[in-house]
Amino acid sequence: MTYEAGGKQYVVTVDGGHGSFGTKLGAYVRAYSLP
Repeated sequence: MTYEAGGKQYVVTVDGGHGSFGTKLGAYVRAYSLP
């Protein structure tokens, strides 16, 4: 997802793992600002 706030553009991702996929359980929400 992308959005603009305060004149800056941001990209947000939601990542997670699951035991069935051989990855660790967990969830992450990450936001990055674009130059």
